[in-house]
Amino acid sequence: MKSILLVAAGGAIGAVLRYLFSVLLKDYTQINFPINTFLVNAIGCFAIGLCYALLMNNNNFDSLKLILIIGVLGGFTTYSAFAFETILMFKQQLFKQAFTYILLSNITCIAFAYLGFSVKN
Repeated sequence: MKSILLVAAGGAIGAVLRYLFSVLLKDYTQINFPINTFLVNAIGCFAIGLCYALLMNNNNFDSLKLILIIGVLGGFTTYSAFAFETILMFKQQLFKQAFTYILLSNITCIAFAYLGFSVKN
């Protein structure tokens, strides 16, 4: 139960941070490019890499890993999880699986977003 509460608290923090980030950059969305989403994803990917490098080999920080990596970064952007999982596959030299994951994730997610968008149109 403690793990669930840590993830939930972190997720709430991450979602609020994403919202605040979007509010701060709202004036820059007029350039016909989703700069808010792009920057959130880039920052989230950097943060998950940094958290992994600093915390993953230390079992004393399991609660911090849950709240930061799964909670905060999961609430901030799920793209960071995608990037992290891809990096792990590359580190394990699972190149075919990594490239398959990249292609399938991007193509499928864009197609599903289009399908969801098209339901009402």
